[in-house]
Amino acid sequence: MKKRIFIFLLGFGLCLASCFFLVRLGQADEEKLPSGTPYSQIGQKIEAYYKKNQETSAGLATAIINDQGQTIYQGNFGYIDKENKLAVDEQSVFEWGSVTKITVWVSVMQLWEEGKINLQADIREYLPKDFFKGRLKYDKPITMLDLMNHQAGFDEVGLHYGGDKNLGKNLRNQPLAQIWEPGTVTAYSNFGTALAGHIVERVSGQSYADYVHQHIFRPLNMQKTAILPDYSDNSWVQEKRREEKVYDNQGRLIGPGKFSYYDYPAGQAISSLADLKAFASALLQRKTLFERPETWIEFYSASSHLTGTDISRSHHGLWNGGPANNSQQIYHDGVTIGFSSNLMLDLEAGIAVVLSVNQRFESKYIDGLPQLVFAKREKVSLEKEQQGFTEGFYRAARSYHTGPLKIANNFSDMYTFYLNRDNVGDYWIADRINGQERVSDIGGDYFKLSNWDLIRDYGLILLWFLATIYALVRLIFSLFSYFSKKKKLEQTPSWSVWKNLIYLAILAASLNFLYMAYVMLTTLGVPESWQFMIYAGLGLVFLLSLVFPLFARSKWSLNGRQKLETYIGLALALIMIVNILYWSLYQWWRI
Repeated sequence: MKKRIFIFLLGFGLCLASCFFLVRLGQADEEKLPSGTPYSQIGQKIEAYYKKNQETSAGLATAIINDQGQTIYQGNFGYIDKENKLAVDEQSVFEWGSVTKITVWVSVMQLWEEGKINLQADIREYLPKDFFKGRLKYDKPITMLDLMNHQAGFDEVGLHYGGDKNLGKNLRNQPLAQIWEPGTVTAYSNFGTALAGHIVERVSGQSYADYVHQHIFRPLNMQKTAILPDYSDNSWVQEKRREEKVYDNQGRLIGPGKFSYYDYPAGQAISSLADLKAFASALLQRKTLFERPETWIEFYSASSHLTGTDISRSHHGLWNGGPANNSQQIYHDGVTIGFSSNLMLDLEAGIAVVLSVNQRFESKYIDGLPQLVFAKREKVSLEKEQQGFTEGFYRAARSYHTGPLKIANNFSDMYTFYLNRDNVGDYWIADRINGQERVSDIGGDYFKLSNWDLIRDYGLILLWFLATIYALVRLIFSLFSYFSKKKKLEQTPSWSVWKNLIYLAILAASLNFLYMAYVMLTTLGVPESWQFMIYAGLGLVFLLSLVFPLFARSKWSLNGRQKLETYIGLALALIMIVNILYWSLYQWWRI
């Protein structure tokens, strides 16, 4: 009996040991993501990550795939309409934003493969002779590679498609300015990408939307994707989009999310997660989109680097997403009025991540979730290349240098911010160009503002603000005095009208600015030209206010207080004229 019990226990123990060994062996052999997480565990991590951030979230759709065409994980979270509890599902559609740019660069490379586009040729070879209408500052050719690397030198343009469905005409009508010599400064440009899309039209003989449907969407069976500004190229997507709501980065409702009509074809695609995943899978597996392996090799090779280093910046329009020399981790993200998206490829590991949220300027998932999948790369020391750096306020090369929108540079941390060694980023260099201090990171260049730049720009805005406060207080005081009947009848009514007209014009200018800022913040677009026509009209009012006292002073009988207020009124009118002229707010034709 004892012998049987002993044999049973021994056998049972051997079975347990064998099972434990097999489980450990299976875990050792289980495929893992670059982060070291086994395929079977990444879903738990993503679900826990969403739960942790759920209170400030709306909807999320994400997928992880490998280069064997397998879906490692796919999940939908939250709501496409939080108020009505409409959950994100397989039918939900999400705007790509600037992920759309990848379709432009794929289209360009398809035509390069066919020998129809030379990446190093002057792009004017593919455009009408009068296309730029003398708007180029430099004679140096702009190449397709310059457009892909965002190094054409273009000023920031509020690219508005509007109701004009002729892309070439729309681009010709944009108030374009060239600020830098091509190939010298990296300044992210929606205009440059849209221009490349128009070149695709010119070379292929098709509209861009028709071309991309024929050569990208249909071959990949992307039946739930649209790209025109009104989504009219896919009626199902158009109707589906109307059902959805959009939120800010804290999960607060923005609204139903009207169609933006901006940045076509640089940022206008919209699709289901399945279609975005199909696009990413083709890019990862290097199939369907190009016929020759050499084209894939060229497409994924580095096309620009941080100056003086071998750290890549752009890979023919995709950004280096992995902090390592010659990184094979590349990506493009995007944002629209109410959506954020990301498509990231690790070509070496054979893994891709796609994700979309119906939140504007979202970063918890767009930046944070890929970190659960991809390994952190070893940091490269750039101490020598950073020696020339000095702390201070820097302005992005991608900002408004001309036209009436340049005042927006002072109110957006997208354009102007304080840099020190702790907040520049992991991969950056410092140098000088044309005598100006510059910091360059993977995504763009930034130029140091001098003390005079800061005093001039913010000083003028401060004076405008003080003028507004003074005008508001004086008008309130005048109204109070009038209705309380404490003020005697004005013996110089023309003087009273003159000073109150200045105050009213100042308030009108300030209210117009607030509405302009509201439009830019809520639509991510540009105000209408009529808003700047108002500034042009107000500028004339202020100018006449300066001149009028020269003719009327002989008829005015003013006491000491009134004379002081006259000088103040003249100073206020001058402050507003200087602001309107300096910020070019009168240039409605530049919108």
